Amino acid sequence: MSYRVLVVLDPQFSHALVRDSYGCIDWVTHDYPALLAAELLDSPTLRGFVFPGESGNLIAHRPGFVPVRLHEKVWVSKTAVGSGLIPVTHKLLFWLRILHKGMTVEFMKFEKFRDILISPNLDFKKTFQQYHSICGGLDLMVDPRQMLESIVPVWPPSREILRASIKFNVIVNLDQIATRMVNSPRPRTTLLSRNNVSQSFEGWILKREGSDCNRHVLLPGKVDPLNLPPDCGHFRWLKQSYVPTLRKLGEWRIILVDCLPLWVVHTAPGNREEELVFLHRDAGLSLAEMTLRVREPYIFDDIMDPVGGTLSERRQADQELESFATTVLSQLIEVEEDLLGVPSSLRLMVRLDIGVMHGPDGRLGYFINEVERGVGIGLFSAGNPRWTLRLADEFGCSFSKWMTKTCLAMGRPIEPVT
Repeated sequence: MSYRVLVVLDPQFSHALVRDSYGCIDWVTHDYPALLAAELLDSPTLRGFVFPGESGNLIAHRPGFVPVRLHEKVWVSKTAVGSGLIPVTHKLLFWLRILHKGMTVEFMKFEKFRDILISPNLDFKKTFQQYHSICGGLDLMVDPRQMLESIVPVWPPSREILRASIKFNVIVNLDQIATRMVNSPRPRTTLLSRNNVSQSFEGWILKREGSDCNRHVLLPGKVDPLNLPPDCGHFRWLKQSYVPTLRKLGEWRIILVDCLPLWVVHTAPGNREEELVFLHRDAGLSLAEMTLRVREPYIFDDIMDPVGGTLSERRQADQELESFATTVLSQLIEVEEDLLGVPSSLRLMVRLDIGVMHGPDGRLGYFINEVERGVGIGLFSAGNPRWTLRLADEFGCSFSKWMTKTCLAMGRPIEPVT
């Protein structure tokens, strides 16, 4: 079986200069054999996503290898059988490693993709029927996705992405799950009112739908009641109670494949503004232990990299976090599939951002702060690119099965039309 996947590059992630990439957690440096590095750097399709890099602490200099600075969305490997480059993209680093050499990926600039769709002289069906799946960024979110899904599987499905972009829908689902299923605290969230001139914003933040990476988040003290931010089309601004522990303790970013936790990264704000400290979670603390520690002076490492405790205690603490994540995820998938009537992409892969907050009884409880899905998932590989290698192998298997199942359900041949 030979799968062909078309990846449409999202122009919003490209940079004109390599220096613009430094300080961005979505960019990493990795070393490649000299010939392969030259091929990457000379590719016109990858221009703006790949630059010459510098060896760092995690990248030891090896004879014959060249450091390459590249966006997390664009990694490339070679197959053992010499079938050429296997591009690895959309934050799924090395999803097409040697284990999955039967799958090939082709890149396409978004501008070319758009021109094919809108040109009256080109048969876009014939062009795209060659592929088993098409993946892309936000630029594929609305009409193009819906047009393409009639002829080729698009991952994630358009209806799911559109619903998820209306963030208030997902928040309402998470609120209901927390109350009815897992008995956990949740921040209060409402749609921003523009008519209530007496409303207070003390202890509240504003966040906008259809936006990620804190691009549209206003913290307490940053909100001007007389000049509220405007909505953007059907994307609305939400008013949410501020959770101080997100600033003090950070979040646990859990990657799940096939609904099972794969690894966890703990992120916490650093000493400088917009600085982020992240550490791969080796062992964690239970909610009861964290409740005791936050009553005393502590530093991030006390929570991120706890000292002491028995193996049994650390395992129980990890199981407490993972059990919460899998329980909420299973309920969220059930809700969304009932509403949309199609399998959720969350079954293949998802990143849950989990924080802790005090409940009415004063104890800490877990809550889901964000659900990242599809090609928009960030992996925090700048901390250590090796974290994502297992994810690539795991996801590659699941993605192959998804393509086969979806093609069969559409009644289209497994071997693509040429």
